[in-house]
Amino acid sequence: MKIYKNKIFLLLTVFIFLLSFSNIAIATQDDYMDFKTDISVYSGFDYNILLNDANRDFTKYLKSQNQAEKELFLNSAMRKYYTITKIDNSKIPPLVQLGRIYDEKGNYELAVEYFHKALNMDSNHPYANLYLGDFYFKRKEYKKAIKYYNKAYNNGLAKRYELNLRLAIIYEKFADLANAKKYYEISYSMKPDNKIKEKILLINELNYDKTEYYHYIRE
Repeated sequence: MKIYKNKIFLLLTVFIFLLSFSNIAIATQDDYMDFKTDISVYSGFDYNILLNDANRDFTKYLKSQNQAEKELFLNSAMRKYYTITKIDNSKIPPLVQLGRIYDEKGNYELAVEYFHKALNMDSNHPYANLYLGDFYFKRKEYKKAIKYYNKAYNNGLAKRYELNLRLAIIYEKFADLANAKKYYEISYSMKPDNKIKEKILLINELNYDKTEYYHYIRE
């Protein structure tokens, strides 16, 4: 009797495994067919139209407070950006946006891969550098972040408030108070804020010659 029950259990296990494998195969095939559909639908579209559509979905993702909606918008944007890369792989913006999406999804490797694909096409691209800098800033990898932030800053994004503020924060963490003060002051001039003002006053009050807090940043 015990042997009989064991055989039934084994048969059920094999059946469930085969059913699961079949479902995976079907899902993979469906995804492939969906992608082929995307290509056929969008291949005749203007690049800017499809990019704007994808950007709209990504913006909706950022603004939405509903988690289910956010997931739908993010996946829709991802499909459209990815479709663009398959129709025309010479465009940098969809690569940058895919890097941001994989960052949002917590996929470290794919995010960095797409950012570097963009930078391999143009090492000075301001937004590829900015968002790769953001990627490292969020993970407190400040030496890497500042490298890409400075490239973004020197290639057209010097008037971006958030970039100036993050540069100030990083330089302060590196104890480069001269640069920290510089970027705090620029940030304050763009958007006056009491917390930033307090930072500037604190730096002004420090005695550079007697405190270990200050040293020049070293690459």
